Amino acid sequence: MTTALPSHPPTLRSHAAIPWLLALIFLALDLGLPAEAAEPVAVDLRCLSSGGSKPIRLEWKSFAEASSGWRAAYVKYRGSKTVIPLVLRSSEAADMPEGRPWEFTTVWQEVVDGRISGEYQITSQGARIYDVVYTNLRNGKTVAFTQDDAAWQPDGCRWQ
Repeated sequence: MTTALPSHPPTLRSHAAIPWLLALIFLALDLGLPAEAAEPVAVDLRCLSSGGSKPIRLEWKSFAEASSGWRAAYVKYRGSKTVIPLVLRSSEAADMPEGRPWEFTTVWQEVVDGRISGEYQITSQGARIYDVVYTNLRNGKTVAFTQDDAAWQPDGCRWQ
């Protein structure tokens, strides 16, 4: 089904803008797949903390759809209502000795104000994240994080 859009978008202040914006959103989200072919998206929530007397704490949430290989993620720092979107840059797998799960190293790029501002390198094996290092690309500063299982709640991280 094709939806006809107006030749020019109405101003955002008018109520006429709402249907036009909704049409754009639906067009942008249309992946060309029939609804019955869609697969559930796996959601993974992790709570991460840096060390030190004033630890930095963040909520890491990732999404994956196995059959297409689609992945997305964001981080939200403690005390912030803003999420920072992440884009997958690379993912490498290392074969481990028999009986051990594979080890994965993924690099996610942080996008702030339309620019890549930092990277998160994550090393995981099975269900466990062993190493997270954030690098600020502007000044080169790095911060190491560890998984904080005590803060994990089904609806988000709760730190003491």
